[in-house]
Amino acid sequence: MKFGTYHTFQVPPWTTTARVYDEEMERVALAEELGYDSVWVPEQHFFDYCACPDAIDMATYLLGRTSRVRIGAAVVNLSLTHPLRFAERAAMLDRLGGGRVDLCVGRGYQWPQNVVFGVPEDVTKSRLDEGLDLVLAAWSGESFSGSGEHFRFPPIRTWPEPVRPASEVLLMSVGGSTPIEQTIERGLPLAYASPFAPVEATGTMFRRYVELVEASPLDTDLVLDRAIVLLYTLLAPTREEAHAIAREPYEWHMARLAALSAPPRPDEWETLIPDSPPPKIPDESWEQQIATNLLFDDPDRFSAKLGILHDAGVRNVVCWMGVGGVAQEHVLRSMRLFAEEVAPRFGP
Repeated sequence: MKFGTYHTFQVPPWTTTARVYDEEMERVALAEELGYDSVWVPEQHFFDYCACPDAIDMATYLLGRTSRVRIGAAVVNLSLTHPLRFAERAAMLDRLGGGRVDLCVGRGYQWPQNVVFGVPEDVTKSRLDEGLDLVLAAWSGESFSGSGEHFRFPPIRTWPEPVRPASEVLLMSVGGSTPIEQTIERGLPLAYASPFAPVEATGTMFRRYVELVEASPLDTDLVLDRAIVLLYTLLAPTREEAHAIAREPYEWHMARLAALSAPPRPDEWETLIPDSPPPKIPDESWEQQIATNLLFDDPDRFSAKLGILHDAGVRNVVCWMGVGGVAQEHVLRSMRLFAEEVAPRFGP
């Protein structure tokens, strides 16, 4: 198995943007030092949930700060950007990145952003599908034109062309209106994040995905080596300590996620900026989540859950350590514990 880290630049009330940026850069450096295979960054807009508004720009910067580790962007919201602009920037990054770049596209899920950008939720799927068609056409190296529902333009050719084919650069986020079958039709590996489903359910889904890939004309090893599963994680010497460290930041995270994942009415806009502490997660719900969904654990229990995904055929796991703004010392310790006590159990 290969392992990566996820860096979300969250700014809960107990920290600052400056501190978050310094800490995320320290985590990236440690990931490279400890031998992680990849680091990943997202992009979101307008809220403290994520202070990284441009994943491609951040990926470009991280390429310059690192020398070995792969740099991934997940997810670039293709429904909120012009596909030709993405195609040009992504191709240039591939050309400059020495084969170390992975870019995942999707339709997004934080609907307040769509209000600001003027893209209704009900067109995001068609904009993603049409936009991805145009990105793939742009990377053909041939002249083409746009005559779709959302994008129209005369014959053009984009420059530069990427070094690698799309199947070696792009991934496609799945979930919601994008089923796993569509990634196979596109010839792109999937990126899957479902931390609210039991790890067993993720394993069941991935077994089905492996079957579909193996039955397709795609290069099975190329697709499965690049496909990623994102997990919420935190390691500590004991399970009880991991739970105590993670709970309050996770409650903040979940409250922000719930507020930003539903289309707001105009009279609800002010509620998106909270002025009170997040609600506590009921003990019964918390116990259920840490037992089945979340990898907030000691190394042995963490490895047992990870083994479920390994046995299902998952080859590439991305660990979001420190969900919700966990203190830096705990995140760095978690990264070291993972590299020293978990990763070696799953091969070199």
